[in-house]
Amino acid sequence: MLKYNRIIRLNCSMAILDETKVAIPLWRRHFWRRFMGFGLLVIGVAFYLIWSILYNTWADIGLYSFTIVLVVFGLLELWLVQEMIKKEDSVSS
Repeated sequence: MLKYNRIIRLNCSMAILDETKVAIPLWRRHFWRRFMGFGLLVIGVAFYLIWSILYNTWADIGLYSFTIVLVVFGLLELWLVQEMIKKEDSVSS
């Protein structure tokens, strides 16, 4: 289901208010939020792997605590975006 943005144009010569709807593709809806979610997730996993390989510390509580924050916030952001899309789709239907 596509979400629509309303574009309102005012024709100055006739003073007519024209309201049209423009479809937004699914991949563009909340693009930056999805990008941030995936970014945090990838940065968290990559940081854990790179740090563990470089310093051979696979069981370090400091490393876990930093990585878990990044991964959890990335997953929460992705979940939040899905809930926002579901809410928008239910309201527009």
